[in-house]
Amino acid sequence: MNALTVGQRVTLLKIDDMMAMCHRYQLEIRSVVEPQPAGYEGRHQRVATVRQKGKRKEFFLDLGADDILLGGWDVPFHTDTEGSGVMAGNACFNLVGDPKAIHDCIETRAAWPISDSAKAKILVSASNRTKCDDSEVALLYPEIETGHAVVNRMK
Repeated sequence: MNALTVGQRVTLLKIDDMMAMCHRYQLEIRSVVEPQPAGYEGRHQRVATVRQKGKRKEFFLDLGADDILLGGWDVPFHTDTEGSGVMAGNACFNLVGDPKAIHDCIETRAAWPISDSAKAKILVSASNRTKCDDSEVALLYPEIETGHAVVNRMK
């Protein structure tokens, strides 16, 4: 894990609360703040102010326990919500790309500690999904135990 620095480019993977879908954001660190509780009942940690790629407005980077923050914008994958094909609202990180490259990226480019709970929810498919079932996806970390219903059904 690297300490966040001003000007650093990071990629945030987040599962939204409304539709349980995975999203990828490319952010630039504008200022670093001392980590402090933020959000409802302090469930997030405010760690920086950021600006999203292609946008002008700055906002706080409040990381949840299962958010994934990676160094750089050039990650070897995209999310299922970015491509054409089936999007899954399964409260998992649905990534599309080479599983080995994604695993290496997660293990070597973490810009903030990644919880085992988050790793357990990473699903990978080699190409955009065409079916709504789990036949085209695989768990990236099948060895991690979790209480997540979708992941346990796949195991």
